[in-house]
Amino acid sequence: METPSEKRQYERHDFQLPVYLYRYDAQDKYYEANIYNYSNGGMCLKTNEKIDIHEQVYVKIKNLDKTSKGPEKYEKYSGYLRWSSELGTSSPGGQYGYGIEYAEPVYY
Repeated sequence: METPSEKRQYERHDFQLPVYLYRYDAQDKYYEANIYNYSNGGMCLKTNEKIDIHEQVYVKIKNLDKTSKGPEKYEKYSGYLRWSSELGTSSPGGQYGYGIEYAEPVYY
């Protein structure tokens, strides 16, 4: 039986980075979020906001570092929410994990 990592097209890398998350249809409003892993095909992040699957989103990096070899190398990412998971933390309103597939592959 194949494990989920054997089915993935791109290798995932654990990572912690604060970001701003924007909905495509409400670009004047952002949500605080944190990346917790990434690959050339997408990223996983956590936020307190409930967002619908398949929604188009933008991620803006708070700590841009163009010399990096990770996600902080680029200022913005666009993509689509492909999955969500309620993380059940004690935060008011809860916390959610989201898988974002980049609109175009990113190369680190």
